[in-house]
Amino acid sequence: MDAEDEAARLAEQTLHSTRERLAGLDARPTAEHVEVFDSLHQELSGVLGALGQGAQSS
Repeated sequence: MDAEDEAARLAEQTLHSTRERLAGLDARPTAEHVEVFDSLHQELSGVLGALGQGAQSS
């Protein structure tokens, strides 16, 4: 698997996970939403950083 395929797989996996976690907010109290948003922000920032580094090294 080349770097581009791996990046696409990581992006797709992250998107799927993010959608699931956001969909789960309906079942959680509103006060817990901030924790989920913060966690997602950190995760997405990390993935975008990794994808950006991969693009720069190509």
